[in-house]
Amino acid sequence: MISTEDLLQDNAFHRAGTLVRSEELPTSFWPGHAGMGYRVWYQGIGYDGSGRIVSGSVFVPAGNPLGDGWPVVSYAHGTTGLSDRTAPSVIGLSRPESRHVATWLEAGYAVTVTDYEGLASPGPHPYFNGEAAADDVVDIVRAAHQLGHPLSRRWIVVGFSQGGHAALFTGLMATKYAPELDFRGTVALAPPVEVPMIVGMQTADDSASVTLFLPYLLAGLRTTHGLATQEFMTGLGQRLIELAEYAPVRDIHYAVAVLTNQDIGTTGLNRHPGVEEMLNACRVPAARFDRPVMLAAGTADAVLPMAAVVQFAAEIRRAGTDIHLETCAGADHTSMLSAVPEILEWVDERMSATASASAFEPSNTRSGFGLLDITGDGCLAADDYEAFGLRLVQAYGEAPGSPRAAAVRAGYRALWRAMAIRADVNGDGRITADEFCAWRRTHRDNDAFDRDITPLAQSVIDLADADRNGVLDREELVGLLIGCEHTPAEASILFDRLDTDDSGTVTTAELIAAIRQFCLDPTPDKPGAWLFGRFR
Repeated sequence: MISTEDLLQDNAFHRAGTLVRSEELPTSFWPGHAGMGYRVWYQGIGYDGSGRIVSGSVFVPAGNPLGDGWPVVSYAHGTTGLSDRTAPSVIGLSRPESRHVATWLEAGYAVTVTDYEGLASPGPHPYFNGEAAADDVVDIVRAAHQLGHPLSRRWIVVGFSQGGHAALFTGLMATKYAPELDFRGTVALAPPVEVPMIVGMQTADDSASVTLFLPYLLAGLRTTHGLATQEFMTGLGQRLIELAEYAPVRDIHYAVAVLTNQDIGTTGLNRHPGVEEMLNACRVPAARFDRPVMLAAGTADAVLPMAAVVQFAAEIRRAGTDIHLETCAGADHTSMLSAVPEILEWVDERMSATASASAFEPSNTRSGFGLLDITGDGCLAADDYEAFGLRLVQAYGEAPGSPRAAAVRAGYRALWRAMAIRADVNGDGRITADEFCAWRRTHRDNDAFDRDITPLAQSVIDLADADRNGVLDREELVGLLIGCEHTPAEASILFDRLDTDDSGTVTTAELIAAIRQFCLDPTPDKPGAWLFGRFR
């Protein structure tokens, strides 16, 4: 057995996805149709940007693959618990999940199963932080390629419950995060996509039963966000949260069986200070996915209301995602693992395509408002800017929760607020083309707008400012732009256009001017255009 000390000693010396160690799993942990099973430790990033070792399992089918090797399913597992002893590589997959994985192995797919950071590895597990889990889901695919088996570059992510949530975050970032792999799409089974909506519905009434995932969610938020549960939960509720910090799902299932919101103090949970903000941080942005998505949910699921999945599916379809929604009549939460017979055919079709084409149209086919409306749904919304920020920091290889990444993402939110307060006339949280054009006609105060967008410009400078001198030289900016899918030649030309005073550096003031000019007159020739969607 590998000790925590060994893992920490290895922790800082590898690129993300590097296989650190592996050993054969006990055969009792192997799903059906597995020809080999491994427990692996690999280099992760950690949500906060620190290096972190992550563990997981890898299963390879029996026999020999055809063509370019076994295609890979990266399976994101459902909730097992928050403690090290609940990790699938330590105790094995649950029977329903093991049977599900066996289906993929029988169909000729290798399967990776990350434990997620903080389970059976140092540090806390950031429960329901999809961004923290997403790179774990990708990096274990990279690690599996180092085990010596013939694996294809083609891969897809499949997730259930908590893992469905993680799978969707993976789908938002996979193509840019791991361009050396060939990502084909996302399957999310019973994914809690609209966490604030779900919690609001399930805690609205005193008499409503406590759902299985609520204690884990609150325990996770207490650990990672400092949620003061003692200020509103009953003594019984506090003991339930403490149990969730170490107990497996089976124990929590029995613990909540007879409990109501009134018993534990969670009635009207969203109304408590800070809770809504924390739950919003768990939401999957309703942005445009660049690869196809299959969502599936059951009508008898007590954990995940169907309304949440239907709403999310409609939002990402409107945003331009290639989305297939499967509604499973009479299926409860766990039975979703076997309730979608169409899943194999859907995945096979995406895997057998000759090449994985982006769902995004080339940026040079759009102009004006359409350049800002990257989702193509006819309006701008906060989730668009959330996706802009997430994709930019990951294009640069920055962990989404690091201080520099957090500043960039906060900068994009500030830009959204700056535009919304000026252009969203009816206050519905969206800016239509008409509202945008009306704002452009009446805009007069550049100074105020510049103050509002300064956080974005400054944070982008800080992101790429390797020598920390407060400006970007050619090498620094070109490196960032290449990460955002510009060629070196394009990046060098952009640097010259942003460096308006020919000083050999790009300053915060020059970047502010470029952002403002593009926002007020969005044309593809503007040097600020790259901040709004070329990285995809």
